[in-house]
Parts: sequence; C-alpha cells; structure tokens
Amino acid sequence: MFRLISTTVLAMAASTAWGQTAVPLSFEVASVKPAAPCCAPNQWRGNQIGADRIDFQYSTLKYCITFAYGVKSYQVSGPNWLNEARFDIVAKGPDGTRREQLPAMMQALLAERFKLQVHREMKEVSGLTLIVGRNGPKLKESEIGAGDGRGGASIGMSSTSEGTMRMTAKGATMGSLVNTLTSVLGQPVIDKTGLTGRYDMALEYSREDAAGFRVASPPPGPSSFGPAPEPAVSIYGSIQQLGLKLEAGKFPLDTIVIDHVEKMPTEN
Repeated sequence: MFRLISTTVLAMAASTAWGQTAVPLSFEVASVKPAAPCCAPNQWRGNQIGADRIDFQYSTLKYCITFAYGVKSYQVSGPNWLNEARFDIVAKGPDGTRREQLPAMMQALLAERFKLQVHREMKEVSGLTLIVGRNGPKLKESEIGAGDGRGGASIGMSSTSEGTMRMTAKGATMGSLVNTLTSVLGQPVIDKTGLTGRYDMALEYSREDAAGFRVASPPPGPSSFGPAPEPAVSIYGSIQQLGLKLEAGKFPLDTIVIDHVEKMPTEN
C-alpha cells in the first residue's frame, strides 16, 4: 500500500511540474508602440534589460526577435521591413521573474502583439572559422579573477580619433571571442581552436570590418567614429597577431524562419 501511495504522489507531482513548465511565460504589463523619430546619437540610451523587465527604445522588430530566440540577426529570415520599422517596447514580468525568463516572455509578447509565427530550420551558411595559426597561439593568459566579476569576460569597445575601432577583452574564452567577432563582423564565427583557457587581448579593426554593428540599430545621425582609419587596419590582421586565423567556409546553422508577422502591433 505504501508503495502504491508513493507512486501515486510522485505521478501527481510530476504531472503538476509538467503543467507548470507547459504554461507559457508572459509579461504582467507591456506597452508596445511604433517609435517616434529618434533622438540625437549622444542622447540615445539604447536597450535596457533588467532583472525582471525590458525597455527597448527605437528598436527594430528583428532585434526583438533575436533577443527572444537567442540568435543573431543573420539567423533570422523574414521580410525586409524587420530591419526598418522601429518600436518602443516596455514590459515587466510578474513578481519573482528571473532575467533568463525574459526571452521566453518576449516570444509570447511578439506572438500576441505582432501575431508572430516562426519555425526553426537548419541551413548551410557561409561564415568564418577561428583556428590556431601555423606557429601556434600568442595569447596572454588572464590572471585569476580577471573578467566581469561574475565569471564572464570583460569586453570593451572604443574608437580612436583616427577612426580605428578597438576591442579589449579580459578573462575571455574562445567562446566569448567568437561571439564578439560574430557581432562585429555580422556573420557567423565558430571556434575550432581547441583552446580552453581565459585570455587578455586587444584587437584593432576598421569601420568597414564592423558590418554587424552597422546592422544593429543605432539611431540616424552623424557618425561618432571619427575619420576613416588607415587601410592597413584590419581585424583579420589583428587576429593573426594573436597567433590565430579566420578562415572562410560553410557550416550548418540553426535559423529562425518567419512564417507570419504583422507590421503594426495590436493596441496596448
């Protein structure tokens, strides 16, 4: 009898747990509206992500989709206007919301307000592979505790008065490096170095290299990057100085394909 009761209780607990995980996460309150013409570049505050809320200003719908599904912009296939129409989205989760739940809540919000329907599809794409160069890596290993203080890498972006872009990283793994290169270059970069340590490094590159940042969605306005850099400045050359190399190739990649989406959100 005890065994039967225990089995029944476990089954009920499993059923309850399954019911809890099956309930879609959603924001408690949300405002979604087309964005007005944006501010001057030095007044643009960008997208804010808190512990239980988001505040996206002048964002493209494609950016919102990449946040919701944890992908890069080149992994989203859909109409061209996804990169053009701008929206202001402010939303807050219920009490107890965790930061990692926000993307799932965004998925539900996009489905409700934009009638977004998607499916995932593996596609062969062109991209870059990061490998170790012929003479081996020339990387500086990080000191213990280097990084952002939370176990991740500390990565900074800046530009010189000559127009050269600069990326500095402390406590960076090869994973965090390829993620940053993916954002900078606007195309997939995968790690095939086999390196498992944490490193401090600096890379310099031209604005022409930074295709990904031009796609991202800063507001229109005069460039804040200064004049064009010397033609010799290249992220590929900077990578080679670290004893690494970027090789072009093709590989399978998970993509988000838009089946249906409406350009105007439903009323708040």
